[in-house]
Amino acid sequence: MKKARSIKKPGVNIDMTPLVDVIMLLLTFFMLVATFKAESTEAIEVTLPESVVTDTTKLPEKDIMTLTLTKAGDVFVDVDSYKVKEEVFGSSIGIGLYHPDSTSKSEYELTGGSINGKPFKRPVTMLNKEEFEKTLNDLRMTLKSQNGMSSDFRIVLKGDMETNFGVVEDLMESFKTTRNTRFALVTDVKSDQPDN
Repeated sequence: MKKARSIKKPGVNIDMTPLVDVIMLLLTFFMLVATFKAESTEAIEVTLPESVVTDTTKLPEKDIMTLTLTKAGDVFVDVDSYKVKEEVFGSSIGIGLYHPDSTSKSEYELTGGSINGKPFKRPVTMLNKEEFEKTLNDLRMTLKSQNGMSSDFRIVLKGDMETNFGVVEDLMESFKTTRNTRFALVTDVKSDQPDN
């Protein structure tokens, strides 16, 4: 009886070099096309009011003007376009601050540059009522000139639930003056569960 010869099977050899090349190309591609946003509100923390009605309208990814109303009565004006900020506020990370109450100073001024007890590192442009209304228009016009008159900012209001109603009233008056009649209010959704 003849012994069967064992047949050696050739080993499978997979060259990983092309796979690594493809992974590196994909990684490089995503790093180049990704947009990194700086923290827009940094130390500005607000407790949003709750609402029962939920609106499923999704805000656009870009061209957003955010007005943050603090409980101290300050209105921070920020946009998501670095080029527009550079042109209007003089810095690509600049932010505008409007304090409607002319009889008092803003929290930023009173604390020497901090908000909610935290130092505020972004350059702040202080605005009075006329400058605030002009800034609203300047921000819109700058965006339109950069995008060929096709874009406009979508205005988003983020107000603290303890904000004085007079601040909101002054803001609505400024919106009326500058013909900014469309804006979105950001709220937390009220849960149906009772608090324990």
